[in-house]
Amino acid sequence: MEFIKKYLIKIIIFVVFVSWVSLILIDFFRAKDMKKPLICLSEKSEKKYNGEYYECTSFGYVYFEFAKEDETKDYGFRAIFSPDPIEKEYGNE
Repeated sequence: MEFIKKYLIKIIIFVVFVSWVSLILIDFFRAKDMKKPLICLSEKSEKKYNGEYYECTSFGYVYFEFAKEDETKDYGFRAIFSPDPIEKEYGNE
């Protein structure tokens, strides 16, 4: 019985890990097409640096868009713990 419990726990952990990695890959390729992630735990939209900034936080990663006044858009996908490239690029202005 102990063997079955350990085996079942390993299977559950494996399935959760594979699901999480799959979600990251799906959302990464959606971000390349400028689409929002499938699951968005928190959203933030604000005006800063003379443009509109949108950020969607999911399970360990962030999708962001920055629409400048001249109608160009920057968008990307980053880890939740990495610095914001928009803040890095436009923060010194």
